[in-house]
Amino acid sequence: MEANILFINYCQDMICDLEKSKFYNSMQFNCMSQTDPDIMIFFQTQTENQYIEKIAELTRTNPEMEIIAAVPTQTHELGVEALKAGASDFFTLPSTVDTFDFYIKRSLERRYLHKHLCFNESCYESRFARSRKNYQQLFDQVPCFVFVQDRDYQITDANRKFKEYFGNHIGEYCFGICKNRDEPCTACPMRQTFKDGNSHTSEMEIISSDGIKHVVLSWTAPIKNHHGKITNVLVMLTDITEVRRLEGHLTSLGFMIGSISHGIKGLLTALDGGIYLMDAGFKTADKKKMIQGFEILKQTASRIKKLVLDILYYTKTRNMEWEKISILRFMKDTIDIIARKAEQHCIKINTKADILTENDMFEIDEASLQAAMVNILENGIEACAESSPGHDHCIGFTARADREKVVFRIRDTGPGMDETILKNIFTIFFSSKGNKGTGLGLFIASKVVEQHRGEIKVKSLKGKGTNFKITIPRSVPETARNPHGIAHR
Repeated sequence: MEANILFINYCQDMICDLEKSKFYNSMQFNCMSQTDPDIMIFFQTQTENQYIEKIAELTRTNPEMEIIAAVPTQTHELGVEALKAGASDFFTLPSTVDTFDFYIKRSLERRYLHKHLCFNESCYESRFARSRKNYQQLFDQVPCFVFVQDRDYQITDANRKFKEYFGNHIGEYCFGICKNRDEPCTACPMRQTFKDGNSHTSEMEIISSDGIKHVVLSWTAPIKNHHGKITNVLVMLTDITEVRRLEGHLTSLGFMIGSISHGIKGLLTALDGGIYLMDAGFKTADKKKMIQGFEILKQTASRIKKLVLDILYYTKTRNMEWEKISILRFMKDTIDIIARKAEQHCIKINTKADILTENDMFEIDEASLQAAMVNILENGIEACAESSPGHDHCIGFTARADREKVVFRIRDTGPGMDETILKNIFTIFFSSKGNKGTGLGLFIASKVVEQHRGEIKVKSLKGKGTNFKITIPRSVPETARNPHGIAHR
């Protein structure tokens, strides 16, 4: 411990006695005037007024200096006056070395505190500002949706990520911003925290300002005032959309392997049958058997191709390629793809387009939407062909376009579907075709329409045929062009 001590009007006897002090060898004592001493010991040998004025002057010029007043016992009140003038401490004379050590030590401790700690108002304000800034930085950098709400369900604060996804809605109701609801949720973890003061967790769906649903894990914590009363609740929402999507994909993968294995088994059986007929035809020179076997092989090859394309489309993540094309051209190109199959089964295709605007352009990802339409049309052709061969069947493919949307309708005169099949028609791996279907086609078609921010509906009656209605926006919505939270980016 090092310090400079300056004695003013010192007492020689006292200085001589200080050689016994434990601070003596570790400090530099100066008996002459010094510009910036650490501690000043002021012996009262002058008149009272001069003494007090000198201390007051030193305090004004150097407020951080430690001044210790040494006063005679009979003038004890002078020590109090010295404190009022700005002295840090005082002791009475005569005094012992131990007393001197005590006051020096206490003075050094005070000096250390003043050097390393700040007690003035501006310092407190600065520290508060730094703490608030650090808190705000931490609050904003948390990679979760974080907001604070009061008892009335109003948002009182929110971090940067919450504002990016939901907008700046301070003062608005949390259930309106996060759930698009007009009233609080029935099972509200925030309300439960207000009730019992405990943290609560739950899994829920919220909707960001761009209309995208997010699966989140909610965690709540009470915020209390100095009386221990809960005034607000902190809510942290961790986005687990991708986790749940991955879980869904893994579950689907198991179903897909089973479904595909079952489908491949059926295809192999069909191939064996076709090869057997062709082999028998070659051996017996039976042209009819050879033709039958060849047709079976052709149909099986077509089914294998469709199966592979469905699997690739389902498993491959692709970016949507938006482009403006003609509705009439889109319909013609789609019909060209399935025309041969319809002709083989003697099924007529009727098309009609009703365009209510100056042009017939609409903005789509042509490859994916065309694949979806082909899937639905082929299902209609197959349903008609297998229900009552030889009967007159037809497929209707129409479009009606206004300024905002295009409504496609695909009708068939097939056997129709019962309520059970109709309910599960867009469920992955659900197929009403037995070994001939994988359950991917209509599932993929519904996902393609969803990616276009469109809508697909189906009506069907047993024995009356099936009617698909597909609604597609004329221009790409911003949520489809930049899908926050969607896997296909």
